[in-house]
Amino acid sequence: MGRIMGRGEKRFGTKSLICEKESIEVLNGGTIDFLCYSSGKILKLSSGIVSDECPKIETINANCNPNNVVGCFRPKGGTEESDEPTIISPYSTSTLNPRPEITWTPVKGATSYKVKVESYEFRWEKIVSQTRLAYPSDEKEFQPEGIYTISVFAYKDGNAFSYDSTPVNLLSIASQEEIAQNIKRIKELGLPPEETVLDIDAIYASENLLNETIEMLKSHTETATPSRNPTLYRVLGDRYLRAWLTNEAKRQYTKAFEIAKSSNNSKELQKAQEGLKMVKFYNQLPTRRNGAQ
Repeated sequence: MGRIMGRGEKRFGTKSLICEKESIEVLNGGTIDFLCYSSGKILKLSSGIVSDECPKIETINANCNPNNVVGCFRPKGGTEESDEPTIISPYSTSTLNPRPEITWTPVKGATSYKVKVESYEFRWEKIVSQTRLAYPSDEKEFQPEGIYTISVFAYKDGNAFSYDSTPVNLLSIASQEEIAQNIKRIKELGLPPEETVLDIDAIYASENLLNETIEMLKSHTETATPSRNPTLYRVLGDRYLRAWLTNEAKRQYTKAFEIAKSSNNSKELQKAQEGLKMVKFYNQLPTRRNGAQ
């Protein structure tokens, strides 16, 4: 459910993890600080059952499942060429980065792409030949609480024939400051690096900051000496699946499965298997087609 962030609990010390339905007893009728993984917030809890204040929620797209396809979107796919571009990053509609990198899938027959960013404040366009664009340093950056639309058009012989677009929101200054403060408190606990990463992931994921958490998790799984913790790979798979990137999610779940199996981690083995089943379900969903505008 989460982690105790301060002293004052009768049985558990600072840094202790609390499981579902477990109760706490705070000394002298006071409160303790508690990082709730489902909300990503640091709560002040008094004695009682933790899940009453920090209820468990689904970590993957709960609105999209075999019993409810209405809440499903088109999976973004991977790097194979298709008939239309699909924006990969920003991975979600929320970000802390005022100048996010923009990437998309390649399109069959496309000779160039036009990237367009617009809002009520400004608008700019760039023509590129690759499927990646660093946010131009000479263009105005996103502003807090601003909502922006990123569009990518595929061109052939000077004509646009398909496109994709996504809205992006830069969080408010207050939200950014709260997130930074909570992350600072986690780091001050002196936890092992991988536990720190997973706690920070809870904060990012609760705010739908998939860019931030995916890049953070990748920094621990895509190194010269990658982690052997199956949870990191499984959580990264969850985040990719939430971003509708099924190919990337499948790779991470498969790695989590292999590590969990070799280390006899039955809990993570089951979660990795559940993730792979969801990937299979997502890949059976119909795709949509856009006309260029």
